[in-house]
Amino acid sequence: MPRLPIGSRRRLQIVSIRSVAILSRVHSGEPVERDPGRVPGRDSSSAHEAWLRARATVGLYGDPTVPWSIVLQADLSEPIEAGTLHARLAALSARYPHLGGAPSVVATGRPDEVRDDFAGRPYDGREPLVRAALVGSPPVLLLAGHHGAVDGLGLLALLGAAVDQPVRTNVVGMRDRVIAPSFALAAARRVGEAVFAPPTRVRAVPPARPDGRGEVLVAERLPRLRAGTAAVTAAAVAVVQDWNGGRHGRVVAAIGASRRDGDDLTPEHRAAYLRLRLPPGADRSLVRTMLENQVLEPDFPPSRNVVVRLGARVLARRLGATFLVSNLGAVEIGGPVASLTFYPQPSGPSGVAVGVVSTTAATALTVRARRRDFTAAAAADLLARLVAALR
Repeated sequence: MPRLPIGSRRRLQIVSIRSVAILSRVHSGEPVERDPGRVPGRDSSSAHEAWLRARATVGLYGDPTVPWSIVLQADLSEPIEAGTLHARLAALSARYPHLGGAPSVVATGRPDEVRDDFAGRPYDGREPLVRAALVGSPPVLLLAGHHGAVDGLGLLALLGAAVDQPVRTNVVGMRDRVIAPSFALAAARRVGEAVFAPPTRVRAVPPARPDGRGEVLVAERLPRLRAGTAAVTAAAVAVVQDWNGGRHGRVVAAIGASRRDGDDLTPEHRAAYLRLRLPPGADRSLVRTMLENQVLEPDFPPSRNVVVRLGARVLARRLGATFLVSNLGAVEIGGPVASLTFYPQPSGPSGVAVGVVSTTAATALTVRARRRDFTAAAAADLLARLVAALR
């Protein structure tokens, strides 16, 4: 058998030692530290280093091909100067170097085209992890961020800085919620699920000539709904069952949550997730009970763990959830913001993400999916059914 060069043997040895050490900690139930360098205040301002840390944060949440770009749209009642916006975001980025520097401000283009570009274009380590645009008339402010750097509440913090207004939401954080004690046990359960009872997928309606690129984003703005995450999730279960022809499958809802309350907004990633295995016909009362009692999913170990990363890739088509629901709650913000729309990130095979955000007068519901899996018309149909189920 040919011998590897010394350098290659050393690299393999280092990888093996690291993997064994991580797996031993995982099996003992100890937390696995990610990259302590990503803590704000200790990060490098390098866009590339910030990108590496953000990529590690989301590395095993799902399909590695997704762009991991979450988007917040704010329709403004009065304009903001692009130079003023840039200065405000530059000041914020200086305080939070994990954002990878100050973004340039896009000032030309149609709002929907810029929004779709922000959502579908992957981050590559050569630009900041925040994107900003002021386009259209009436003016539209678009903010996007790499989900490994900011979560949905982090986008609200960016918004507050952008318009120079205090912002809060009625979201209640889950800092005291029990977390599943062991990633190893959770991973074993997920592997068993993937092999023997994978989650139902939303039936895809791909375009005639899919090119595998980009995202499809659709939104509906309604008079403010008194419908929380439980109601939206129950409605989504009913829509998926009907969309899939009434077939009873194993519906798994991923619920985006946060470890902080809605009055503690900083441009960071402090997201948490719940996985709900929902029976056919689950109503909002059942979903609410499950939300109140479900433990949080444990954090993944670093994506640089070769063993875990390869395992995730092998089962990528069978992991994940049926759909994601992410609700930013009822947002209070003054100044020029007239309405908000939020587009969370879907992942996995024919993944669908449902976004919800409310302001004083309106609630915006969104559906976002991969363009390779759904046409714009199909996504709009899904959203229309969701709206009907909530009314």
